[in-house]
Amino acid sequence: MKRCGVTVLAVVILLGLTIPAIGVTLCEYRSPMTALADAGMSFSYRYYDDASTPAVDVNSGRIEVTYDQVFDSPNFGYSVGGTAALGMVEFVPTDWLGQASGTARWYLWEDKPVFSFGGIETSMATSQPRPGVEVRVGVGLGRFTDVTPLAKAMDIEAALLEESAIFGPLADDVLLSMASTIDRIDEYDDVKNLVTDLESLIEAVSGVELDARALLTIEEIVVSKSENRKCGWAIQAGVGYELVDPYGGAQNLVIAGSANAAVSRTPDDQFLFNASFSGPFGILEENTLTARVSYESDVSEDSTLVVDYVLQRVKPAGQAATSSHAASLAIRFDIQGINMGVDVGLSKDSGDPGWSIDVSVSAAMDLL
Repeated sequence: MKRCGVTVLAVVILLGLTIPAIGVTLCEYRSPMTALADAGMSFSYRYYDDASTPAVDVNSGRIEVTYDQVFDSPNFGYSVGGTAALGMVEFVPTDWLGQASGTARWYLWEDKPVFSFGGIETSMATSQPRPGVEVRVGVGLGRFTDVTPLAKAMDIEAALLEESAIFGPLADDVLLSMASTIDRIDEYDDVKNLVTDLESLIEAVSGVELDARALLTIEEIVVSKSENRKCGWAIQAGVGYELVDPYGGAQNLVIAGSANAAVSRTPDDQFLFNASFSGPFGILEENTLTARVSYESDVSEDSTLVVDYVLQRVKPAGQAATSSHAASLAIRFDIQGINMGVDVGLSKDSGDPGWSIDVSVSAAMDLL
């Protein structure tokens, strides 16, 4: 079951990342300043009592919370992220897995992605007697950038093509110019002035005159609160100190490294990855590994697929390593006014004979 769950997750993510892109890709865009935040929560609970059995047959549920924030400017940046999964039976917590991190980056040169950093890493799991907490300092390489403006430019192109307002795809340099204009929205007193600049740019290269409907479409996309998209990567290494050892051991100096990545191939998908590894100077004898992979895709206009996998492995000195896993797959869709959802959750701690599986289906609609 473990191998099956991880394999399904990997296939879903690889499908999203390996579909060839046509023309310019979102990650080719560079925003002068990035400030993005995203948070999500899912909840499922099942109760079933068969009158022919002596006890309640099913009385369990699951809560998952995720948070991601990134800021990046020429001289300074920071990232904050975390995830937590909680399983319950009869509304009593029975298993949990969580991790969170925060990193501040000071860039040594404005035009080069080299930085010094300071940060904190925390982790907790059912198999750990207490949370683990480390503070870290070191150096790293990489940057993140907001590519939402280019995603909106691509959405505008797709909408105008669908409405037959233009008769062919826009050139890559035009899309990048549109994205740069959208990125400067705060410089405009009125969004209609921004739309006018986009109108002039599109009409100049397409040889058509956009009508009122097309202009309204452009404005709706520009001001829409669509999903933020980001691209970039960062690797960093340094030293740290254990503020809290998860197994009550001695607080040690540690060597630590981490890697983070964000990829958005199209306006409809987002891939996120982060991993952290640390341990004292005898790192093979004592270490902590945490990792998270997530993928989100707008399957259609009314449906979204979200896949998430979290791994935590702790190897205490003189003890066997313990591992905790949590994986989830959720599909949300709206069909003619009916809001439906399908959630699949998998979890496994060291000592468990196999994966625990939680499946729920929900549907709701307004009658008036």
